[in-house]
Amino acid sequence: MTIEDIIRYSAAAAETTSTALSWWTHAMIAFPEIQRRAQAELDAVVGRDRLPTFADAPRLPYVRAIIEEVLRLRPAVPLAVPHAAIEDDWYEGMFIPKGTVCIPNIWHCNRDRTVFGEDADEFRPDRYIDEHGELSSGSVKGVQAGHMTFGFGRRVCVGNNLASNTLFISTACILWAAKIEGTQDENGKEVQLDMEAFVDTGLIM
Repeated sequence: MTIEDIIRYSAAAAETTSTALSWWTHAMIAFPEIQRRAQAELDAVVGRDRLPTFADAPRLPYVRAIIEEVLRLRPAVPLAVPHAAIEDDWYEGMFIPKGTVCIPNIWHCNRDRTVFGEDADEFRPDRYIDEHGELSSGSVKGVQAGHMTFGFGRRVCVGNNLASNTLFISTACILWAAKIEGTQDENGKEVQLDMEAFVDTGLIM
C-alpha cells in the first residue's frame, strides 16, 4: 500500500464515519427513549467510575444495535461505487451486456421491506437484538452484515471494521458522559427532529 492509498482511504473513512456520527447524534435527539435505554445499559455494564472500552463491547448489545440501525437507515454512501460488468450476464430475467456500468442502490437495499419488514423506513435498533437480548450474530433475514452499507462481495469496504470500532467507542463514550438534547423553540419546547429531513453530509456518487 502506498502513501497515496493511505491518504485516500483515510479521507474516505473520515468523511463516512463523521457522516454516520452526525446521523447518530440526530437519532439520539429524535428518539430520547432510545438514548435513555442505551445509557441505562452503559450504567449497568460500565458504571460511573471509568469510561467504556472496547472490552465492554460484547456486553453492550443495544449500544451496538443503535450503530447498526444508523448505518442501515442512513448510509453515508447511498449509491455505491459504480462497477462495470466484465462479461455478459443475466439477473432476474434482465440482460446485462459486458461493459454495462452498474450502480448498487444501497439506500433501497437497506430499506427493502421483504428483508427488513414493513417498518423498514423506521428507526428501530431492536431489529438487531435477538430473543436472548444479544446483538444478532451475522444477519437480519439473510443479510450477512445486517445491512448493505459497507457493500458486498469482493468489493466490500476494506475499512468496515475500523469504522464499526470507531463508531462504537465514540458513541459509547459520548452516551456515558452526556445527555444529548435538541434545541428549544421560542416557547421553551424542544424542536422535534425528522429522521427523513435533509442533512448536508455524506458522499454524492
